[in-house]
Amino acid sequence: DDIAEILALLGCRPVWDDASRRVTGFEVMPLAELGRPRIDVTMRISGFFRDAFPHVVGLVDDAVRAVAELDESPEDNYVRAHADEDTAEHGDRRRATARIFGSKPGAYGAGLLPLIDARNWRSDADLAEVYAVWGGYA
Repeated sequence: DDIAEILALLGCRPVWDDASRRVTGFEVMPLAELGRPRIDVTMRISGFFRDAFPHVVGLVDDAVRAVAELDESPEDNYVRAHADEDTAEHGDRRRATARIFGSKPGAYGAGLLPLIDARNWRSDADLAEVYAVWGGYA
């Protein structure tokens, strides 16, 4: 459901293999058919999802990158607008289109349980920092 919602927000539809009933790709919908702007999205994935469904992660990443390269106005394509802004500021288009984040390969969880169990934090900001560091791998 989450992946379908993300594709829909981007203005993409899944392409199905009829024989296997599996999604094999995506198709970018024309703006006229979509009838609204393309919405920018981010995903926070678990280590299990990353490891079990790399093809799905790749599909969403490909969809984001395809939408970011469409020749559409910033008012119609928030993905492109934000990617263009980030590219202008940092000069790295690949980084500018990163929308899927999780823990680094081989790591699982959000990093909060050891911190909480050890009572090694003082404020919500400490917890937020650990969460961002552990979930900031693109």
